[in-house]
Amino acid sequence: MRGLRLSAAVMIAAAAACQTTSTPQRDRLDQAQWLKGDLHVHDDHSSDGSLPRQRSKDRAKGNVSIADQIGQAEKQGLDFVPLTDHRTFDQYYDPLWQSSKLLLIPGEEANGAPHATVHGAVDSIVQGVDRKAFAHIQQSIWDAHSQDANWTIAHPDDGETNPDGSMNARASVIGVDLVEIWNKASDVEKEIAYSENRWNAGYRYGVAGASDSHFRELWDRQGPGFPTTSVLAEAKTERGVVDALRAGHTSLSIRPGGPMMTLTANIGGATGVGGDELIAKPGATGRISIRAQHAAGMDVLVYRKPGRSAGAFRTFKPSTDDETFTLDITAGDQPDWYRAEIRGLGIPDPPRGSTDPAPTGKAMLLQAVVSPVFISAAPAIANAELPLPPDTGGDDGAGLRLGAPGAFTGFPNVAMAGGVTHVVAEAHGHGASRIVYSNGGAQQVLSGPAPARFPKVAANGKDVFVVWQEDARQVPHRPQIRMRHSGDGGRTWDAVATVRAIEGRAEHPDIAIIRSGRPVVVWQEIKTGEPFDIMVEQVGADTEPRNLSREGKTFGPGSSDDTRSARYPASVWPAVATDASGWRYAVVWQDNRTDIDPLWTGSEKAAGTNPDNWQIMYAMLDPETVTPSQHSLGADDMADRHPDVAFTPKGDLVIAWETKGLSPAGKNLSVVAARSDDGGATFAAPVTLAPDALAMSQRVRLGLDADGAVRAVWYDSRSADWRWRVMTSVMRDGVWDAGRLISARGNNTWPATAGGAIVFASTRDAARLQRDPTQEVFLLPAK
Repeated sequence: MRGLRLSAAVMIAAAAACQTTSTPQRDRLDQAQWLKGDLHVHDDHSSDGSLPRQRSKDRAKGNVSIADQIGQAEKQGLDFVPLTDHRTFDQYYDPLWQSSKLLLIPGEEANGAPHATVHGAVDSIVQGVDRKAFAHIQQSIWDAHSQDANWTIAHPDDGETNPDGSMNARASVIGVDLVEIWNKASDVEKEIAYSENRWNAGYRYGVAGASDSHFRELWDRQGPGFPTTSVLAEAKTERGVVDALRAGHTSLSIRPGGPMMTLTANIGGATGVGGDELIAKPGATGRISIRAQHAAGMDVLVYRKPGRSAGAFRTFKPSTDDETFTLDITAGDQPDWYRAEIRGLGIPDPPRGSTDPAPTGKAMLLQAVVSPVFISAAPAIANAELPLPPDTGGDDGAGLRLGAPGAFTGFPNVAMAGGVTHVVAEAHGHGASRIVYSNGGAQQVLSGPAPARFPKVAANGKDVFVVWQEDARQVPHRPQIRMRHSGDGGRTWDAVATVRAIEGRAEHPDIAIIRSGRPVVVWQEIKTGEPFDIMVEQVGADTEPRNLSREGKTFGPGSSDDTRSARYPASVWPAVATDASGWRYAVVWQDNRTDIDPLWTGSEKAAGTNPDNWQIMYAMLDPETVTPSQHSLGADDMADRHPDVAFTPKGDLVIAWETKGLSPAGKNLSVVAARSDDGGATFAAPVTLAPDALAMSQRVRLGLDADGAVRAVWYDSRSADWRWRVMTSVMRDGVWDAGRLISARGNNTWPATAGGAIVFASTRDAARLQRDPTQEVFLLPAK
């Protein structure tokens, strides 16, 4: 099947549907709930996570643990919180990342220049070399969106503007989901000015509030929830919160119990809430309703494009603690927007970074603000000062396998058996994630209503196995490893089986089929007070899984007076493959036990690394192996991560991974591979695949072509138009070719390969570069 091509009219209609709140969508939002959170919170996993660390250049003891910030967020009555530590995902690997009261969202303060907070990604969003203008930032946004994560500009007055307040090159990025219009550690008035400037230029995003909390000493005025970001979520799930953030369905308050406002609008038959873009013909009439709570005696200010430079469009003064104000509106022929805020007397904060007592004088301060509602005759186009290079991709011949315009489908995987190509992926919608499958026919949903993620598939003859993680509770997070089997090539499926369920987190499975026909499943798991380890199980044969990574690992909580003294080396991101006989199999993973201070960026004794000195570890097994030995690959001056493994038909073992220097930003990832011809006892020196000093190369996957050649696929930034594109290289007779960039429209990411076929996620059918979540899964057949 050739690649699906949508007409321009169909794509514009799809984009309008994404931004216009129709009646069914409105009904769902009527049943949604407001959840309180904070989008920017640090702990001592950050390089300057607490006051002692900042004052000592990261050499003093830390005094803000994950548990401290989670406990404070719980105390303030928040519903969700991410831990957004600086350019690291290590906080997620800490056993303290748990709560029975809060919904914890994976988070990071990514990038080095400028900063961005990312919510809902699966690992660090790595910023590479600044090739041209804002290319590295634009690629960061696209990388986050390939995972359906939310990308927020952090404190835009410190990164996106020049000293005179004008926009610098970084302000030209397209596709931002939220902007911190209210960062407690920054200048809120400058941040409002920045956002109004961008909205006037056609940018469409919602507003974010952030305590940017580092210091327990300032919890009373800059702790979690000061200010609070509330989201209108369809479900109290990670996906529900992230979906609401990406839609801009946000409302900000000075504190968890402070004034609160919501905004709804209807015009020309379209209905929406703050953050929505409503499409209405010029001359259409409608109404905006603004609800102000806990704001008696304060000022409700409504602004219309161009914003504060034109003065308030309307002003209201509530006399009770729950009032709704309305104003009539008419659609024009140019893009428009309306926003609202609450101002009231309050005591200003001291200068940024000061721990001095707060001033005593009062001023009219921001108390609450809600995302704008945007009204346009057609979806607005962002008019950047520096335009993006046009998409130069062509037709790669890939065919649509899973997904549809207007929705996100991603993280694909592929297996091939008996001439049938089996594809699985993760599909998002309405606060949920599902596992979907296709063998060339109609799409099938394999998982139930619980949030399900990260599917992998293996096939042998008519037997097909799909494995994934499923997290029904989420408060606390308790993901399980689940599996389904088909004995007729994917036409029908047995009931869902549970491979692993613990009082902890079991995540990121992979699967292979051994000679007995049984599946071997590997995954990473963590329990309270223990580190992440790699588990393996022959399903149907083993009574308990085996721990492959615990031997030789030392761990413990450290001292009570230093939050950075804990030691919990993490073993994560496993992969598994069998040899041609199906008897032997190899498991690989990334591991930081050799780092000077695993999961930290410094200690009293020594400066630490960021990222950690991650190594690639592997174990060779067979069905009779009792205690497999561990082996290590990688370099001590590099971070080696996200490995994959394959066997050649003659039994050579090939391991590939991505690597970068030990610097949090400004260093590119490259893909390397090493080969062993003696069963993993020794390896030849790793070689870089398709080297390019200016390219970012990440998420490599391996597979065998029909002729037995080993194929590597990854996504890569070397395209002249900045888009992520799939890159592939083939090894024959132990030698890798020069590699080939598959030039195709859109951003093409997260590839996998089997039998020479390549499956990947693509945005090629998205109608515009901002506020269109369209990502589908395409299959490029073997040639």
